Amino acid sequence: MAFQFGNNISFAWKQLKAGDYTVRHFQANKTWKFNTLSTDVDYYENHGINVYRALYPENSKYFGNVLNLSSDMYRNSYTSQSIDPKQLWYSLDHNYYTVYSDYRMYDYSLDEKYNGYLWETSSIFILPMKNFGEGIKKGSFSINNYNANPSYSYTLVDDEYGNLIDKSFDTTKFVNESYCLLNVGFNEKYREYKYKNNKSIYVLDSSPYNNIINIKNTKKISYHPGIPTTDTAESTGVSAAIHGTYLTVDNYEKFNFNRSNNFAFSFWLNVPASQSIETYNHNYLFNKNRIKMLRVGDDVIETGSYSNRFPFDIYLTNRTAANPYSIVFRQSSDVESMQVTSSMLATGSWNHVICQKTGSNYEIYINGTLNASTNKIMTKTINNDHKFYIAGDGTNDKVLSGSLDEIRIYNKGLTSDDVTYLYNNSSVNGYAYQTARVGNVFYNQGVVVISDPRPKYKNALLGASGSYDYSDLTNGFDGQYKSTTTFFEHEIICKIRKHEYNFTQNPSIFSDINFSPALVNTNVTHKDFNPYITTIGLYNEDRDLIAIAKLANPLIKRDDVDMNIIVRFDM
Repeated sequence: MAFQFGNNISFAWKQLKAGDYTVRHFQANKTWKFNTLSTDVDYYENHGINVYRALYPENSKYFGNVLNLSSDMYRNSYTSQSIDPKQLWYSLDHNYYTVYSDYRMYDYSLDEKYNGYLWETSSIFILPMKNFGEGIKKGSFSINNYNANPSYSYTLVDDEYGNLIDKSFDTTKFVNESYCLLNVGFNEKYREYKYKNNKSIYVLDSSPYNNIINIKNTKKISYHPGIPTTDTAESTGVSAAIHGTYLTVDNYEKFNFNRSNNFAFSFWLNVPASQSIETYNHNYLFNKNRIKMLRVGDDVIETGSYSNRFPFDIYLTNRTAANPYSIVFRQSSDVESMQVTSSMLATGSWNHVICQKTGSNYEIYINGTLNASTNKIMTKTINNDHKFYIAGDGTNDKVLSGSLDEIRIYNKGLTSDDVTYLYNNSSVNGYAYQTARVGNVFYNQGVVVISDPRPKYKNALLGASGSYDYSDLTNGFDGQYKSTTTFFEHEIICKIRKHEYNFTQNPSIFSDINFSPALVNTNVTHKDFNPYITTIGLYNEDRDLIAIAKLANPLIKRDDVDMNIIVRFDM
């Protein structure tokens, strides 16, 4: 890895006052460039590359190589690595990323907009901050990945909030996040299906609302490779296989749509040939009409009552139904109801489904295409005070068996373009995940992590096949960033009182050779012949001279007032 050094320097000032002196703090932002044209490391003693040691300040002189890790394999041969990759992964997960059970971030140098979860695979690039600077300047990092297949070439940039953004995505193809009430993708669950014995009782919602979603029975849910790409069928991320349990969503009032509200449910579903529970001819996907909540004093309790009113009701018919393996989307008041039913879904494979209300239209899209619709205007109240469930209705009678992934709920109707993009999970620029964020930059530590469930990034920065097989920049990468270095400018006020230093040792002021004070030449007693100050010495407590300040121009010493001279120096 060769580094080239630039000299692009700018300054940001911060002033602090303390007594008679002022300290100014500023940062010099130096630009560094790196590339893969050379395998040499030729700065100071930076030989013997070791990624793990670069994570710790006491070993900061070591460069970090580019390393690809995943939670399940630890089986690639790393010719330049003598560490256990699993140990590095744990270090990243616990020192830099959120331990998701705590719902907090550990790197406090990042902005609150930072998305702080480490997904299943990562390419890790570590910059030697202690040698080249104190940290990465926010918004300055960029890296270009080159591949012989142009589709896998991309540019990643730092968005100033700690997120690494792929510039190849067209952000106009993302549904505005402010409309998203819930976003569940199960990608953080790789810990539980790869190497965590005890499953957590909840899943994460990465919508702006951060809803709390609990699992009724963790023994009846497992995690597997997620939705496929729509062009190569390669799995991406993690999905949840549900075997007779359900999820409960707190803040269920947020999903209590009234008859004038538009909304949309977008999700991926893999339907098995049979359901484990077929007491009834259907199994719920989303339900909000079964368990009513009742406030008694300060407590909220479940009553177990059933409502004839529901803002939405989405279920899958099973093999016992007259029309098996179909999606049914319903809405109802006490006296009127609406229902639209899809055609039969293919079993044993993934289907993207959207159920939405937009105006008076109720629509079901399957794999990007409008499959069924109806038109109805509801005139009565449809909302209720019931709990919201995913893959069930709060009971054990109609729970789902099947796999779910990338569940999103919007409080708006989706356009036909929105539907197309949500279904598009192509390996090059799929929009199913609705994000251009592919990793993170940790500014203070100089750690860059490309962590994204899409296969496009599985060999990021690692050459053509992920085995460091670079060919100049045909299968390599280059990039740049600005590092930060702190300088302290000190100001010391030297006070010279009017009765001090009002003399000279120049013998020419005397009129005789005996240097008698009484025989001072009268022409040098004028104020214009006062001493001039050209040099000031700074001394420590032991009266050792530690610094000399030179004035740009001689300064006349006045004997009628006290004088203050400010000496500034950098350390």
